[in-house]
Amino acid sequence: MRVSNDRYSRDLRSIDVARRMLEYEARTQTIRAWTGLTGDRVRNLARSHGSEANRAARRLRGPSPSCLPALLATARARQEAGAVAGLCRVLEVLPEKPVPNARIGLPGLARGERLLAAFDIFREVIPQARLTLEHLVLLVFAMAEGKSWGIDHCTRCHATILMDRAAVHPRRLCGFCDSAKESEVVEPTPPYPVLPAELEPEQQRLFD
Repeated sequence: MRVSNDRYSRDLRSIDVARRMLEYEARTQTIRAWTGLTGDRVRNLARSHGSEANRAARRLRGPSPSCLPALLATARARQEAGAVAGLCRVLEVLPEKPVPNARIGLPGLARGERLLAAFDIFREVIPQARLTLEHLVLLVFAMAEGKSWGIDHCTRCHATILMDRAAVHPRRLCGFCDSAKESEVVEPTPPYPVLPAELEPEQQRLFD
């Protein structure tokens, strides 16, 4: 009886995760990987859970995003990715050790629940974010493998940033500090030469 209850509980959890991923417009293959449900069950859920959110959601087709550098091409995208990556680390979406071929070895129901929790918080804090759940999955896979991308901190404000380990000169500033650095005002050079201290003339005393 306990085995049956455990299976029933797991099935309910899988359906809940699938439903929430559908609301975030995840593809069928993504939902299958994180929930263990079959493609037919995912498609049936998409049809049967006819809430307003699900009816409005677009069913994305084709392969999931696979090029992370293209996703991180803008400063805003890097800022959003750094913020959600920090949440994923705190909520233990990211593994402690690198996972080779993370697309196969990383997804699972419990981790999928934590993934959604991180994305829920991210969207609550940044409601106008352009980063999607599919983008987050791609980001998590890349960081879990640990080959090219990792998490670091801004050298100025210590905000969480993404580090491109393959870059010749890795960026160590978040987008805000990088922009502030570029807009810093440089003091103009005086139009007269500045003499070293030892060459400055001595000021005479007024009363000797």
